[in-house]
Amino acid sequence: MADNPVADKDYSVLPKQQAFKVHAPDAPDLVEGAGDNLKTVHSVMLTNDMYVTWTTGQPGDVFPLHTHMPEMYQILTTIKGRCVWYYKDNDGNEQSIEAGPGDVVYLPGGAENRVEVIGDEEHIHIGSYPRVRVPRVEQLTGIVPDEVENPKDFRVGVDFDNVRDIYHETDEESFSEADHE
Repeated sequence: MADNPVADKDYSVLPKQQAFKVHAPDAPDLVEGAGDNLKTVHSVMLTNDMYVTWTTGQPGDVFPLHTHMPEMYQILTTIKGRCVWYYKDNDGNEQSIEAGPGDVVYLPGGAENRVEVIGDEEHIHIGSYPRVRVPRVEQLTGIVPDEVENPKDFRVGVDFDNVRDIYHETDEESFSEADHE
């Protein structure tokens, strides 16, 4: 049998081998929306290249129309309940896609979009996005209400620099590291 070349690898060149978790429902809130239609999203995790959210909604809830920056596509994984994602295509026509448990929806960067919770049960989805300096076009135009956090200031379960292996921020209510013996 041949020798295993992986058996002698130098772990010191790898990133810090330390797992951590954030209990998403306890992560800090990030207010979304505009006017009287403000909703709360749990701001779970930031790394150098990713942002993860945990969003819940009740039947009939509508997360209002908004536009992410062109480089900020969305990958949305439905955990519970049903929703309809509405978005505008390149001609400005509204399109929609329905999602239920186990469905993963891709919305392209720059798409003006909104989501409506349908059915008769709570909806939960996880959002995964590339990390960008300014997430919303509305933040550049000044039409976002004061309640919506500045992207430089909003709280998160963990903000982890995965190049330097440094926590910039952790939320004591939701963050924990793996136990080591």
